[in-house]
Amino acid sequence: MPDEPASTGDRLRAMRFRLRKQRAATESLRDLAEHSPVQAEEYLDAHHSEWEELAQRTPHDAADILEALDEEGAADLLAHLDETAAAADVLDEMRPEAAADVIEEFRPADAALLIEEMETDQAADLLGALEPDQRTAVIEALADDTTADVMELLAYPADSAGGMMTTEIASLPVGLTSGEAMEALRRLHDQLGSNLSVVYVVDDSQILLGVVSFRALTFARPGTGLDEVMVADPVAVTPTTDREIVSELVQRYRLLALPVVDESGALIGMVRFEEAMEAATAEATEDIAVSVGAGAEESVFTPIPVSIRRRLPWIGVNLIIGLGIALVIEPFRTTIEDVTVLAALMPMVALLGGNSGAQSLAVVIRAMALGDLPSGRAGRAIRREFLVGAANGAVIAVFAALAGGVVAGHAVVGVVIFIAVLANLLIAGVAGAGIPVLLRSLGLDPALASNIFLTMITDLVGFGGFLFTASILL
Repeated sequence: MPDEPASTGDRLRAMRFRLRKQRAATESLRDLAEHSPVQAEEYLDAHHSEWEELAQRTPHDAADILEALDEEGAADLLAHLDETAAAADVLDEMRPEAAADVIEEFRPADAALLIEEMETDQAADLLGALEPDQRTAVIEALADDTTADVMELLAYPADSAGGMMTTEIASLPVGLTSGEAMEALRRLHDQLGSNLSVVYVVDDSQILLGVVSFRALTFARPGTGLDEVMVADPVAVTPTTDREIVSELVQRYRLLALPVVDESGALIGMVRFEEAMEAATAEATEDIAVSVGAGAEESVFTPIPVSIRRRLPWIGVNLIIGLGIALVIEPFRTTIEDVTVLAALMPMVALLGGNSGAQSLAVVIRAMALGDLPSGRAGRAIRREFLVGAANGAVIAVFAALAGGVVAGHAVVGVVIFIAVLANLLIAGVAGAGIPVLLRSLGLDPALASNIFLTMITDLVGFGGFLFTASILL
């Protein structure tokens, strides 16, 4: 008997050592896949049992490794997993676009077998990322019940609550006691898995009445009714609710999941916390892409023709802006010929204005994304950015004037630079804050190519104002 604690301690130490060793091996494989994908693929091909164990133990790590490989190699490794369920778990953890690239390497019938084992919402996202003809072929090979489930989700836009939700939810009738509820949840455990973390209470018509926590059920007396322990009238959204609102509600109320109800209030699904956070990240990155004229939905997985079609119009707008700037500069050709150093200095004025304006633009768009800038406070935000631009402009204009005067060897050129830089930073602050506010008031996305419009203003004011001032003073 005295030796038993020691042997137990030895087993615990051995287990911890084994887990640390497995973790280190997994991290090494991820690093290898990131930096030398071909070597990683060759290693996993030669060590099938290690790959099998990794996919079953930590599918999210296996997903990261597959995303680093080329589509053919990733598909080959996925196909050689002994259990279809393990392969499906890995696909669940991959980004939909990356998973779609891998699935395209399979025959439709084989792809359908994998998708049938995936979680419904993840399967719908994957199918939505496939090319239309490939999507049709895979859907035709799916079992009827799976087809019905995924088609229901595909009917909603990807950036809506309906497109983000899962229909695999735990719901209990309001008439149960807490003891009966616990027994019902035990029966649901194998079917729902992680989706059992949130339990909703409904009436006979599936109308959402409340949400109940496991803590409340655990500590409630066995005969207590669900209506006594549930939180009544929980925050809910409809399938058409925009993902930005969904992520805002999840963060505001600190929810593990957000229920989705139809027009009658019947529970039809839920958006999990991780989906909401992914949506928040997507919204932020979308704003970055849209602000410079790239497609809102564009990624490195987007087909080249689609990217060309989305970007080309805004590049055309840049061409028009460039021609406009040339027309502004052309009347001052004589001034530039007389003082040639102006040609070297005027880009500096535009650059400083563009940088300052971009800072104001980023602050305002971020505030809008976080819900910190209601329409009533827009004027205050613009005034704030004007004052920041004035303060920064005064400081930077002095240093720019001194540097420009030294380069030009002419004190008056320094004065020209001072006036042009100060004016451009003042206007840049107002434009950076005002452009997204104006776009929002017009019902447009505040980030919609806002950086392009800002660049147009700061370049026109920078080049034109600098040369105009120079023509007067020199």
